[in-house]
Amino acid sequence: MAEPQPTLQSLAAKITELSETLTAYLRENKVPEPTFAADSPTSYSNLSPEIFMTRQVLLDALNDMWYLTQGPSESIFNYVHNCMPDAACLNILNFFDFWSAVPVSGSATYAEIATHTSLPHEVVFRVLQHAVSLRIFVEIEPGKSTSRIEHTSRSAALAKSAGLRALVSSILDDAGAPLMVMNEALRRYSQGKPELTQKMDESSFALFHAGGQFGKHGNSWDMLENDGDGEKQGWRQKNFVEFMRYVKEIFHLEGVVLDAHDWKSVGKATVVDVGGSAGHDAVVLAQHFPDLTITVEDLPKVKSSFEANLPADLKSRVTFREHDFFKPQTVQADIYIFKMILHDWPDAEAAKILQALIPALKPGARVILFEYIGNQGEASEAPQLPRSIKQMGSATDLRLMALFNGKERPVKAWKEVFRLADERFEVANVNANPQNFFAVIEAVWRG
Repeated sequence: MAEPQPTLQSLAAKITELSETLTAYLRENKVPEPTFAADSPTSYSNLSPEIFMTRQVLLDALNDMWYLTQGPSESIFNYVHNCMPDAACLNILNFFDFWSAVPVSGSATYAEIATHTSLPHEVVFRVLQHAVSLRIFVEIEPGKSTSRIEHTSRSAALAKSAGLRALVSSILDDAGAPLMVMNEALRRYSQGKPELTQKMDESSFALFHAGGQFGKHGNSWDMLENDGDGEKQGWRQKNFVEFMRYVKEIFHLEGVVLDAHDWKSVGKATVVDVGGSAGHDAVVLAQHFPDLTITVEDLPKVKSSFEANLPADLKSRVTFREHDFFKPQTVQADIYIFKMILHDWPDAEAAKILQALIPALKPGARVILFEYIGNQGEASEAPQLPRSIKQMGSATDLRLMALFNGKERPVKAWKEVFRLADERFEVANVNANPQNFFAVIEAVWRG
């Protein structure tokens, strides 16, 4: 029997109930509650899994209330009218670092912000007028062109966190434009065909960059490594490293990596972290398991970030090696790990990355994938998660389609990627928990 349709009154009652549950938890556990003030906590800390899910159900109810309050047509109109200007505004604020133009505990004039950003006064005024409507910054004297500008908690969160700024840049500045030409890429390369094209040169990213006006990059990794001139070359790569560090922080991936394998039982083992960025996971593993020797592999521009991140007492056990993971692997190890790497590539390329390991693999070597799975299981097996959680997976999935013609895969699809790479990979262990968004897939080389 279908559930009854929600109404404004039923949603209001549900929102009240869920809000009281969340507020009571915050009060009982002494969790500071965010406000819009600049000195507000920037996030909820230490929510239990149960109260986290309660919050997500509350978000779903609030979204339903937002839709029904406007009505179907107006909710679409208002979304379409605002979504791109909202994103463009945030991207401009972030790109020109409006965050540091205003002291977190002070204020600034429009003229001072214009000087700091080197943008015309009129542009600064117009961008900030929209930002203020989103509670990003606030006017001390609303409506006056002479008003000074202060931070809200939303803008202050960006001023305080390099990781959050890197997230905004990576998602909006790197991936935003390709997403907006995805309709044309699909029309050209996939319409009328039974499956999405798997060719990297037929992705939305490739179409956007084909003319070279914004850099003629073959894929986003090429852009990260090479965009910019002179000392600015590779600035996107450094930004992406910070983004990955932040992702590890907000998703608590340290625990996922530590619990993925019985690291203690392997004893004096060698590990290669393929595409390991600045070595954040390698450092955690080495600190917890002193018998591990770890090589972090990534592109050349990452090396300086790695060296800055590596504690002095780990230099004898954690090293960096410049390596393109499509090239044959030359480091023989007991364990190879890939964290959020293969999901960026279509099946054929993901298989090639695994095949590149084969020259160095010894019998019994293990390959461990850490992959974001969202809610990408089959309908019959996927738990009924709140829509706000499912959107995390589906939004990432569309971004991967735009950048790589890739996709978020359910767990069983990862087994197929291993099979496609080589029948001698045997998937030995799978640990998937959609509530923490990640799956760990472990394969053993039986060559």
